[in-house]
Amino acid sequence: MEKKLHKIQILPAKFIEKRGDKYVVRCMIDFDYTEDMIFEEFSLQGMVNPKYLLIGIMTGVGFTQITFTDARKFEKYFKTKWKILTK
Repeated sequence: MEKKLHKIQILPAKFIEKRGDKYVVRCMIDFDYTEDMIFEEFSLQGMVNPKYLLIGIMTGVGFTQITFTDARKFEKYFKTKWKILTK
């Protein structure tokens, strides 16, 4: 069966803390609104001291895929364009 892609979203986010075996991540939903979300331990697997993240969300017919990427190299954008996350 062929996967049909509907939408791709990229959310800037900031790692807040580890709670037990889960992670609290502050996600930028809109330019003036953030929401703290809890993700499973495998979400940030392999990342050492994550600070800034980009969360890619792909949705389509019969599937959803979420990918977490370390975004430290985009720190200047977090401090200028997405500064609501750095507060």
